[in-house]
Amino acid sequence: MLKGFIRKLSIVTAFVCMMSISTGCNGTNSNSSEPDSSKETAKRETLVFTENVTDTADGYDYELWKDSGDTTFNVEPGGGCFSCEWSNINNALFRRGKKYDCTQTYDEMGNISIDYGVDYQPDGNSYMCVYGWTREPLIEYYIVESWGTWRPPGAPMALGTVKVDGGVYDIYKTTRVEQPSIDDIQTFDQYWSVRQTKPESNGTKIEGTISVSKHFDAWKQCGLELGKMYEVALNIEGYQSQGKATIYKNELKVEGTYSEAKDIEVTVDKEAIAKINSADNTTPEEVGFFEIGFEKGVENWMTRGGPLVTIDMDNAYAGKQCLSVSGRTDNWNGAAVMLSSDTYKPGEAYSFKAKVMQNSGEEVTMKMTMQYNYEGEKYDEVALAKAKSGEWITLENPAYVIPEGAEKLQLYIESPDSLTDFYVDEVSGAAKAE
Repeated sequence: MLKGFIRKLSIVTAFVCMMSISTGCNGTNSNSSEPDSSKETAKRETLVFTENVTDTADGYDYELWKDSGDTTFNVEPGGGCFSCEWSNINNALFRRGKKYDCTQTYDEMGNISIDYGVDYQPDGNSYMCVYGWTREPLIEYYIVESWGTWRPPGAPMALGTVKVDGGVYDIYKTTRVEQPSIDDIQTFDQYWSVRQTKPESNGTKIEGTISVSKHFDAWKQCGLELGKMYEVALNIEGYQSQGKATIYKNELKVEGTYSEAKDIEVTVDKEAIAKINSADNTTPEEVGFFEIGFEKGVENWMTRGGPLVTIDMDNAYAGKQCLSVSGRTDNWNGAAVMLSSDTYKPGEAYSFKAKVMQNSGEEVTMKMTMQYNYEGEKYDEVALAKAKSGEWITLENPAYVIPEGAEKLQLYIESPDSLTDFYVDEVSGAAKAE
């Protein structure tokens, strides 16, 4: 998930592919002639973890990943069940499913689905979802069934919808730039199905089926192609929140010979797809000292949180072009640029400056922020100013000190009290002004 846009994952070794699984929390396997006995299951103990771990038990792989905070991950005996609790975190994922060897696409494996039962009690930003990865291409994916206070992923527009398993899901594509992945630090796309409304619940308990392959079929109709399967898992994720969950049913099934779904309803928004595809998709690079007027394009500036970051030719402060940031769905969404560690050193001061304008019809706050890694993601104010509608203002700090120990610097511009679109021009990063 997505916030702070932030991620994740420990580097793990893929496990051998299993072609057909149907195991639940009682330890039975539909392809096994000798299911585990209840006595054997009773002898097993719950595995308890508080730090990052990746392993396998009872035919299911499991993983806890966090970058900071307090977590408890209980892996229950006999199948796919687990429970988890988190607090004081930045980002944490608790999941249990199957990891594969990246030799087959989903349609070569069979029909994938998960039957679930979850007592889900988030307090803040969290997802309950199916989660996984593919390689060739490297894709991180989410099928979000429920969430806490924030509905992901913060993208400006859906590419389509799919009606399946009694719910309607919006389909999104987002991009993570130079973030942790199953293959170290990479730039990669994320594919999403997100329910338009949360499923019916019995108090805090929700139960249902997620037809994973049918979502993949719908994504394909929207032009979102997956690679070879690395993982399918039921996942609880928290971001800067607290909460707990008990997964009392988690049956991952890969059954029969794949057949394309005929019982789903898919809508495709061709205009949204064209707009997303028309954005500059070149991979941004880290920059040293810079002075940019966007006359040559976006020049390594990128989306932060999913809004469209494009060139505008009608509202420039100087020259013919400026940067446009549109379709923001949360206050922290904006535009960012990665700063080179060869140029910008922790503990030293530098000058940052940008012209910014918004046309919301109201006065809003505009902010320049430094995102960096030091024992998790951190955020530090560089400059802050009020901006009247239709007027260019200056965000400037002539002597901003990079925090001690800071790594993976990103300078970004946001509006912390508004969802307004905005424009950026004449932006620079330089040595400290004398």
